[in-house]
Amino acid sequence: MIFLFSLLQNCSKENKNIQEEFSYMVTMSAPKEYPVEVHIGVLTDDKKELICGVPKAGVTTGSWQYDGAEAGQGGNKIPSHLDLTYISYAEKKFWRVNTDLPKEKILQLFREGFMVEGNPDSNGEIPWEEDTYDEITIGAAPEGGVVVWLSGNHHRREVCRLQAKETFVDVNEFYQNADEENQEQFFDSWFKIAVSDSTKTAITKNGIPFGLWDKYREKYSYRFVLAPYDNKDKITGLYRINYNGESEILMDAKSVAAYKPDGIPYDVNFDFTKYNAEIIFNDEEMLRVFDTLKKSFPEQPIDIVLVPGFMYNDFKVVVQCKDKKIALEKFKVKRVWGG
Repeated sequence: MIFLFSLLQNCSKENKNIQEEFSYMVTMSAPKEYPVEVHIGVLTDDKKELICGVPKAGVTTGSWQYDGAEAGQGGNKIPSHLDLTYISYAEKKFWRVNTDLPKEKILQLFREGFMVEGNPDSNGEIPWEEDTYDEITIGAAPEGGVVVWLSGNHHRREVCRLQAKETFVDVNEFYQNADEENQEQFFDSWFKIAVSDSTKTAITKNGIPFGLWDKYREKYSYRFVLAPYDNKDKITGLYRINYNGESEILMDAKSVAAYKPDGIPYDVNFDFTKYNAEIIFNDEEMLRVFDTLKKSFPEQPIDIVLVPGFMYNDFKVVVQCKDKKIALEKFKVKRVWGG
């Protein structure tokens, strides 16, 4: 009986390792301030056979850290090639990326998956169970920067960063009601419609922040640390979303306590022994502080220290490396609950 159980277990592991197909949907996203829209796009396999299209779901309305709208496009074969043409409304340009994808990396990420909370057992205990990704999201940033992620169930991993090239598309082929407008008139009218007033003002004042989304991809070795007022509490787990679009759940205090390379944090939900808190971090401040500490101590890991007030009614946050400490000023405590 023990032999049979062991054999079944080994077969299960082998099947997971040799699994070649994983079901997924495809979505398109962009930074909220710089919306795009798909003209035409396809994912193909290593034989250049069509797997699915990149969905034409209208102007993107989400953000860099979240998936786009599902519009019925997906597959189960691992894609080897992406051919995508899209319009960037803030830049008034069409872009095309036509390149191979890292099929083996995508397959490996699907196979690795992640752990998620399952259903409570008969004792009320919540077990951790294996799961994997169910979406491929393609993100388009200004200046033709394209990033591909796998995402699913509060986990998101970058697959690759690609570079699109500016291309020409007759607006009458893209938009059926464009006949009375030339290219320039079309771009100008949709710039007014699709781009927010605040972004228009920012572009007029400072231009488009080209390269910002590549800065988000810089990784630093760091962790979160709690410095409670009574020295008894600790971080028991967290759910983090980073500015680079990756996200994950750290299941326990041990995984939280380990240093690991990550992009700068954006939105983090912390679980403490009694309380919970959600904190939003400012991207400009985090990039500046992390870069400062990395230059001073290139090989040293960084601590983000949370200092809660009495009954967790407020927080101070200090970023520390060796003996150098920098207090954050632009973070926001979105909510605190529990107790």
